[in-house]
Amino acid sequence: MRLLVAVLHREDLLDEVLSILVELEEPDAVVIESRSGLELLERDLPIFAGLRSLIPSGIDFSSLVVCLIEDDRRANEALRTISRLEDVATGDVAGPRNTVMLVPVSDVRHF
Repeated sequence: MRLLVAVLHREDLLDEVLSILVELEEPDAVVIESRSGLELLERDLPIFAGLRSLIPSGIDFSSLVVCLIEDDRRANEALRTISRLEDVATGDVAGPRNTVMLVPVSDVRHF
């Protein structure tokens, strides 16, 4: 059993990631809209305004996709397929990077 976590900075990738999970019969993904921690510090605490130079410019979209996948084979297939999306993406090396990972899960309780 694996927990798939994807950090996305492009809206079109969100639609593709969700489509991939549905195709793999894993439709129970949770999407969390998120923000950069540096961006929040810079915005909410003026003392950190100097951090502005550390914040990648152009981030206007950020989402976290979380999905528990019970079948390890399907989890690995999802990881491979999602990570290939970046190959066709027009990403700037200096810009924010999209990330996908699998985390092993040893025990789950549904309630």
